[in-house]
Amino acid sequence: MTPEMILSFTIFLIAYAFLATEKVHRTLIALFGAVFMVFFGIFKDPASIYSEYIDFNTIFLLIGMMTFVNVIRKSGLFEFLGLEALKFSKGNMLKLYIYFVLIVALTSAVLDNVTTILVMLPITLAVADTTGIDPIPFILGEIFASNIGGAATLIGDPPNIMIGSAAKLHFSDFVMNLGPVLIIILVSVNLALILIFRKTLVKKVDNSLLTQSGSPITNKRHFYISIVLIFITVVLFVFQESLGFESSFIALMIASVSMLSMRAKEVEKTLEEVEWSTILFFVGLFIMVGALEETGFLEYLAGHILALSHGSYQLAKVFVVNISGFASAFIDNIPYTATMIPVIESMQKLNPHVFGNLEPMWWSLSLGACLGGNGTAIGASANVIGLALLKRYYGKEISFIQFFKYGIIVLLISLAISTIFLLFFL
Repeated sequence: MTPEMILSFTIFLIAYAFLATEKVHRTLIALFGAVFMVFFGIFKDPASIYSEYIDFNTIFLLIGMMTFVNVIRKSGLFEFLGLEALKFSKGNMLKLYIYFVLIVALTSAVLDNVTTILVMLPITLAVADTTGIDPIPFILGEIFASNIGGAATLIGDPPNIMIGSAAKLHFSDFVMNLGPVLIIILVSVNLALILIFRKTLVKKVDNSLLTQSGSPITNKRHFYISIVLIFITVVLFVFQESLGFESSFIALMIASVSMLSMRAKEVEKTLEEVEWSTILFFVGLFIMVGALEETGFLEYLAGHILALSHGSYQLAKVFVVNISGFASAFIDNIPYTATMIPVIESMQKLNPHVFGNLEPMWWSLSLGACLGGNGTAIGASANVIGLALLKRYYGKEISFIQFFKYGIIVLLISLAISTIFLLFFL
């Protein structure tokens, strides 16, 4: 390892140690980590930070969708949907949990995970507010389901888009090859979570809440406009590739349209409610991970995965899925995947006899990179956004360590099932 690699990795580890203690606000930690990376000369050309390492598509997607959700939340739509879901489950919290988890997993397969969480969590929190039930099992279940569901399709998670492009794989390839194992992982993970949170999930809601006469809809016109805008948003996201739009453009456009009928003061208030601390946290995190990429640390890690396999295809699959899983729990899976793609391609060049067919290796990388996000509170964008919404709108907080206690169980289950699947079925 070069001195630059050691320095960037040291700063990264110190930042994570502070994140775990939670004695300093996570946004300050991320920003100071980014500042130190620049101050110590990690980046040869600091201007490259803005052009290469900060993912502005993600940043503007977050700003747009946060703004849009803040607008439609005021119509009472989320409370209405939450109450209807509650009635449909007949007050059974376990049924309601299963419904929400399945909806999130299926939606995340066709929409961006962040968008799914931003729409679904306010509904969940509205139910928790109405019933007085602890929302944490629901929030965690939905966060984990969004990352598992996102791994199932070509468009569900950015690493899959990158892998599909590099390996010339299609939408149906991902569904057919990864769909079955991800269904098993989703079921297994949620059986474990139901067991862990059984005391909360076995509760039944008082029937009086299901028959309450008051309507949560505050403005019928605003309510119906919100439904139309959500429908348009989903359609635009599903067809964004053929339309040639970035997800961030769609989010900002919908956010702008949703505020058209507002007065100037209402627009300002809505924009103030955006989680700006979360946005800045992502900026700092992108720069820190960019420093690891700049120094070649990610490439160094990828090279060691190849060396550990000793020319064995089976070992290579095991190392790729597991190391990718644990790595993606701590670093952004997009630069990690970008680094791993040429490494996997080089396997075929170095040993064409053993690595003649690379397709199983691509599935190994996809499973590890996408599922690894469930490991820590900042392993995936959906995690960060979900926890921020929980704190802002419900006043509850899940600490880094608390999330890790559940996340590591989910990650270990996911990687164990993925490893067995790769060894015996691919």
